[in-house]
Amino acid sequence: MNDPRAHFVGLEREKLATLDTPCYIFDPSRVERDYVDLKRSLGTPLVVSLKANPNLDLLIRSVHAFTDGIELASQRELDLVVGRAIPKFVNTPALGTNFLRAALAARATLVLDNLCQVDLLIGQVAGRAVRPVMLRLNAAEIVGGLRERGLGDHFGMSVEDLLEAGKRLSAAGIALRGVHAFAGSNMLDQYAPSVLRSTLSVVERCEQALGARMELVNVGGGIPASWRSSAFDFPSYREQVESLRGGRTIVHEAGRAVFAACGHFVTRVVSVKRLGPSFVAACDGGIAHSFLLAQTEQVMKQVRAPLLVCADDAPRSEALAPVLLVGNSCNRRDCIGRLETGALMPKPGDFCVFDGVGAYHSTYTLTGFLSLKASAIYTC
Repeated sequence: MNDPRAHFVGLEREKLATLDTPCYIFDPSRVERDYVDLKRSLGTPLVVSLKANPNLDLLIRSVHAFTDGIELASQRELDLVVGRAIPKFVNTPALGTNFLRAALAARATLVLDNLCQVDLLIGQVAGRAVRPVMLRLNAAEIVGGLRERGLGDHFGMSVEDLLEAGKRLSAAGIALRGVHAFAGSNMLDQYAPSVLRSTLSVVERCEQALGARMELVNVGGGIPASWRSSAFDFPSYREQVESLRGGRTIVHEAGRAVFAACGHFVTRVVSVKRLGPSFVAACDGGIAHSFLLAQTEQVMKQVRAPLLVCADDAPRSEALAPVLLVGNSCNRRDCIGRLETGALMPKPGDFCVFDGVGAYHSTYTLTGFLSLKASAIYTC
């Protein structure tokens, strides 16, 4: 099996045969390596977005590397890290009373999304001491072109609301630690410099209006899983960050860029047939286990070609036509991969191994569909 994707022990035939498929295999050492290297490339502290991969076993074995903090978007995610000596940032547009109280008890930094959350916090603390908070700024409000191109989102506040939030917090005796802005996933190449400049401009305006200094600015990242091969000019960007810092701490945030490369999805072929101009190989895992592989939300699909690991040493012929890899549901969109003409022809029992699925694939899925069993998860 001479394939560069088989980069850690666990993808050999003998190992795969012991696994309960479909399954995910996560490599904690790859998480740590990508975190350290990305942080060095950015030249700033790096907060990890736990939503990208909240697997507890993986977290336990890699959390020691996340020294700059973890972003949490749910009560369940907070529960995973309660008691761990690591900075915590709670950030969700749907912050409720119970989650707010839990975040305060965990001494997390709140990233408030709107004026309702500001008022909720003020009402809950009732004059008691509370950790300084951050405010989320809507990126489309400050970066030209995002909304016009349909890339805007509903997160964060307008500049006017952010200023009002600062005034209400100040009146309540709650310190403002900083501002968070995020232009969206995979936006690094196009928008990182604009988000950096525009966010710091708003921060300066807010500091002048409130007469108070902010010490932390999170400019998101939108860093793609393929950041190592990206054309993004990291050295020039680091220089921009340093020139605009103004004595503040500027941090970036990453999810898929840290977790994507650590994961493999393994599914076993259960049948093969000829249908029209192609072959169809049905697998025991599919859209109900790795929804993102089906790419139903993409206008232009780029169908993945997995690594095929033969279950035995029997001779294999080359496929005389493309082989469509489909999952085990009744959904016509349940197509997770494709082997091109000339590839080894799969047989029942063979393994299809998809790489780069460590972020979101195991969670952004129609769990419960057809009551199919959930994917097993292994760490190596």
